[in-house]
Amino acid sequence: MILAVECVIGCVLFGAFIILSVLKNQAAWINEYPEPVQKRYIELHPDCKITGPEGLSPRVIARKLAACLIFLVLLAGMVFFAGAESFLQGTLYCYCIWFVVNIFDTVVLDLGFMVHWKKCRLPGTEDMDKEYKLLTKKSLVDGLCGCMIGVPIALLTGLIIFLVSKQ
Repeated sequence: MILAVECVIGCVLFGAFIILSVLKNQAAWINEYPEPVQKRYIELHPDCKITGPEGLSPRVIARKLAACLIFLVLLAGMVFFAGAESFLQGTLYCYCIWFVVNIFDTVVLDLGFMVHWKKCRLPGTEDMDKEYKLLTKKSLVDGLCGCMIGVPIALLTGLIIFLVSKQ
């Protein structure tokens, strides 16, 4: 039961963080938008720090690795609180939370808000409906990648639970 509640809380907190950060500064997540949208935004905003469309640039990779470390710590705490007492339990509980939040991110945030809510669009690109629909394929691919990224995070969390339970 605690695990299910943690999944819901994880989705709510992650969703609130993403939506609020996008509404505050859409350009902070520029790498998450389709390439044509990024190009138009950069053309319209020459003062932008980004000079070209970002895929997996070193800046993006560094941000994603930092996020993974933060999630590792948070998930280890959540999994411990949910009652995991072994490596296997820790790994499975962690991956369960990761998977639920990842699916929520893909379906609700990416395919819902980012594609259809114009307030989430980069300034100057609000009229690019066709280009924003390109997010569908990218979001599904990113969702699958997210599932794979969750595996080492879950294994590390399981290791942390194993080490803590040995104490």
